[in-house]
Amino acid sequence: MKKRMSAPIFQGLFTTFYVMSDVIMSLASFTAAFFIRFYIVSPGIALPSREHYLALSLLYTLLNLYFLSTTGLYRPMRGLSLIDIVFKIIKSTSLSLVILLALSFFYREFEYSRLTILYAALASYLLISVGRAFIQYAERYLLTRGYGQKKVLIIGTGGQFPTVGKKFVNRKYLGYELLGYVEETGSSKLAEIPLLGTLDELEKLIVTLEVNAVVVTLAAEHHSRMKEIVDLCDRRGVECLLVPDMVELLVGPRFYEEICGVPLIRVKGLRIRGVNAFLKRAMDLALGLTGLMFLAPFLFIISAMIRRDSPGPIFYMQKRVGMDGKIFWMYKFRSMRSDAEAENGPGWSKDGDTRVTKFGAFLRKFSIDELPQILNVIKGEMSLIGPRPERPYFVEKFEQGIPRYMERHKVKSGMSGWAQVNGLRGDTSIPERLQFDLYYIENWSILFDFKIIILTIIDHMSNFKISSKH
Repeated sequence: MKKRMSAPIFQGLFTTFYVMSDVIMSLASFTAAFFIRFYIVSPGIALPSREHYLALSLLYTLLNLYFLSTTGLYRPMRGLSLIDIVFKIIKSTSLSLVILLALSFFYREFEYSRLTILYAALASYLLISVGRAFIQYAERYLLTRGYGQKKVLIIGTGGQFPTVGKKFVNRKYLGYELLGYVEETGSSKLAEIPLLGTLDELEKLIVTLEVNAVVVTLAAEHHSRMKEIVDLCDRRGVECLLVPDMVELLVGPRFYEEICGVPLIRVKGLRIRGVNAFLKRAMDLALGLTGLMFLAPFLFIISAMIRRDSPGPIFYMQKRVGMDGKIFWMYKFRSMRSDAEAENGPGWSKDGDTRVTKFGAFLRKFSIDELPQILNVIKGEMSLIGPRPERPYFVEKFEQGIPRYMERHKVKSGMSGWAQVNGLRGDTSIPERLQFDLYYIENWSILFDFKIIILTIIDHMSNFKISSKH
């Protein structure tokens, strides 16, 4: 039998279709509004600059994409009715309308017709809804024929297991194929759903059956295994959905949704995955290459000054622990004597450290010694923003004594991070730094990265100003 299109590919394809439809319909809304306003409502008047309205339509389209995304219309929504989708569209495009009207009021170089903007919003309510309705119809048509089915596994036989199990049976038209369930102990609870194994066999089942989503209905006495299941799903890229009575066991961001008529809690996995990881990597490359190009003359001067200040290499390469615990060589400008760790081994430098060279003290004060790490960013070993990487010696030490320490290695290490812009750098509290690192990982966004970049620049500029005064 020919294998059907997998759920991730199917979902990615239709998400692309939805985005394309929203772009086309948003632009078409402004085109229709311009025609209605100046050819039907007020024919014969002098036509305004089309270029200005084209620019406004592009801004409107970008705003629509942003607000449609924030309302969840680019996430999987197979069980969402068309009425619910239309209301979300009206909410999103109305926010875009308010922003455009505000901008047109303050922008004085060209007088936009606010009536045209209103027509565009009204047209977009209709056109975006119609575009999405056609795509949703095509999506459901293919789902009923077996394409893009999400393979679902129920975990546990708690109190709501029979209800949840029956709700997921025969729901292929919504794109869900219930494979069966795994139990905590050894007694089957529902005849119409196949028993596939026990909790101890869960990872093997997820891999062999290519499971896309799990619904957790653990019995109360087995709630202690919740974190183990969540971590496994995160590691394997599997959606994890919980029945509401387990909400108190969750730690971190979450939101509710109805799937197959069952109110469930979706556990958010790692945010820096898939498209988000691609966007973060693209930002790293764009800013990293641009920064390297502009800083090249400055880096050359620094290199010459290091060579003149003390004997030894210009760069200092040090083993650090990065994403998934992988070891990489991190680059820095050398700021210490070449034999700095020959006697006492690894250790953090402190104020007045005699191992630091005269020019090295200047480099460290303004974090200039960290600039060669742009090369690590370009190579993909680090990111511009993320938890600061530690040496293997310290990682082994902290892993044993600090709970959740290794979770900071779920993402790439960064040149700067949320802990650093909050004053936690160098020889500071490791548990406190870990709290900031975990907050960053759980709440990551591109805007959050830009915020940290701006705060890092401001921090270094303020240090420079304070130093110049003295």
